[in-house]
Amino acid sequence: MRLSDGDRSAFPILLDELWPVILAFAQRRLRHPEDAEDVAQEVFLRICSRISNFDRERDGLSWAFGIASYEILTQRRRQSRRREAFASGHLLQYADPAGSQEEAVIEQELAAALTMAMGALSDTDRVILGLAAAPSLDLPGPTLRKRRQRALGRLRGVWRKLYGKP
Repeated sequence: MRLSDGDRSAFPILLDELWPVILAFAQRRLRHPEDAEDVAQEVFLRICSRISNFDRERDGLSWAFGIASYEILTQRRRQSRRREAFASGHLLQYADPAGSQEEAVIEQELAAALTMAMGALSDTDRVILGLAAAPSLDLPGPTLRKRRQRALGRLRGVWRKLYGKP
């Protein structure tokens, strides 16, 4: 309450009391401790930026956990997008060109596996995913995004059939 009144001396108390709780909450729900720390920091940034809108009739701990839950979901979405971007090859441009022989063999095996999985897709799916050359698609943005989402889902399904869950 003091913090929502503008009393900045209450922040260290809030930090000392709430940081370990929010951090433990995030660690239980995320794979990496670094991600949990990032989420906890983001939670405190959100708390500080929204404290003036805090409804004093509500429980402060529940409010903080609500913010933490939202930030955990956001972090999971970011991780999912990173995995998809790496799988599609967008990040390969940043790879070390002088990698080890083991890395080269692994990369070749993965490329062969991906080629085999893509071979099970229809021509339309390969065009939608940008894996095959075709004239430009004149589709509205939402339609193209939905078709990409469905094509990626089919690619994931083929991958799981061939190689198990990633």
